[in-house]
Amino acid sequence: MHTNNLLKALRRKTAILSCLTALSVAGCDQFLQPKPTDVLAPENFYRSAADAVSAVNSVYSQSQWVYFWIWYESDVASDDIFATPNYGADGHQLASYTFDPTLWSINDLWTNAYITINKANIVLDRVPPIVMDVTERNRVLGEAHYLRALMYFQLVRMFGDVPLMEHEAKSVADAKITRTPAAQVYALIVSDLQTAMNDLPPSYSGADLGRATSGAATSLLAKVYLNQKDYNNAAKYAGQVMSSGQYSLNARWLDNFKISDEFVNPESIFEINYGAPEQTPGVVGSVQTLFSLPSGFPGGDAYGLIQVNPDLIALYSANDQRGYGATYMTSPYVTALGDTVTWGVPNGAAFHKWLDETNSKDMTARSWQQMPNNWIIQRYADVVLMYAEAVNSGGTATNGSAEAALNQVRARAGIQPVAGLGSAALTDSIRVERRREFAFEGQRWFDLSRWGILDATVKAKTLQMQALFPGETPVHGAPSNLFPIPDGQINSNSLLTQNPGW
Repeated sequence: MHTNNLLKALRRKTAILSCLTALSVAGCDQFLQPKPTDVLAPENFYRSAADAVSAVNSVYSQSQWVYFWIWYESDVASDDIFATPNYGADGHQLASYTFDPTLWSINDLWTNAYITINKANIVLDRVPPIVMDVTERNRVLGEAHYLRALMYFQLVRMFGDVPLMEHEAKSVADAKITRTPAAQVYALIVSDLQTAMNDLPPSYSGADLGRATSGAATSLLAKVYLNQKDYNNAAKYAGQVMSSGQYSLNARWLDNFKISDEFVNPESIFEINYGAPEQTPGVVGSVQTLFSLPSGFPGGDAYGLIQVNPDLIALYSANDQRGYGATYMTSPYVTALGDTVTWGVPNGAAFHKWLDETNSKDMTARSWQQMPNNWIIQRYADVVLMYAEAVNSGGTATNGSAEAALNQVRARAGIQPVAGLGSAALTDSIRVERRREFAFEGQRWFDLSRWGILDATVKAKTLQMQALFPGETPVHGAPSNLFPIPDGQINSNSLLTQNPGW
């Protein structure tokens, strides 16, 4: 799909979603008064256990649209990625940090996050009175608590103060509210995750694989505390996950992205489920693989929109199993099928991470919204590195030293351990390891923002862009380490205010 056609499709989708946003529900009858067959219809649902499960399933389904484009903000807008000439204006604006509050993808994310929150609120409001097995009811409610917390965590990290909605929006008045201080948003996130930790099982089997677990809630709680610089609690909850025995690092790093191992590999904690619709009717496929492959890559759609920053490539040593043929590839590249592939776009390295060379769909039949590559939200390596960061930052060690935790990830990658580092040097090492480990996994922008170095990092990118892409507009910078509140939301809700600098 060419970029212009892609943008037209996106605008059509965004126009539909704008009617559904929880902050501009006026006149959106389908949202507030859905068809009788919709899981949100109160007159027909919330009577049985099956209705409760259906309702929480709709929360999972909606979350797919939150993460469908999350990498636009979390990765394209970071220092790991440059936009190629094939990318549209939106990709270049993100990569050069020259976007403004009118950027469609920011509004799209906000909209879908609040639709997901409202669906979770419906579950939390309407499922408790249902006569059903108590354990199953608690599990359904725990899933809704986890998913609501996940959405608010994405929003508060990106935008700071955001409207806090704890109950179903049934009217315009319910939806049009002011921004809530971030501290109060975090308080609800923590409460939701503590409830989810207690009510969710540690694992699932069969058709329930992929649902949120107690480990997912505990892992996310560790990240929430780390983001607030509460290092004792971050170390405590990350340590609990490490001590649980529920997870371990994959021996082979690339197995994290192997489609046949989704949900069942020992490192997987929580993933957003995407699939090939022709294989599983009703599911939606992901698109990050299509955007990241070089133009003309054999086997189907490959847009050639993204180039890997040479600075990222330089961080991988020759024996790091996350480097060449794993995170990135260069031209010419020989595939598992024996094809020697060369390309001109990008004019450099392309991402390999989201190409599963063991999967026939990825290798021979790639197409728009048809890709079965899940989007990974939480994996065990993140927990281990969060623990290392929290302990090195002053948190009480509950599962070994920060250095030992860092060395677990380095050992799996095939690189030498660190030893005897001071706190500052260990901080640098942990940050570099996170960049190597999680490139193009939705982590980088959030890490830079959390460390308070986002603005300096995106401004430093200017010098690289001037050398690699003459004529590209210099970066705007990242005021307050936050994104702007979307104009579309401010225009529909006069109670909202803009973030400083935008």
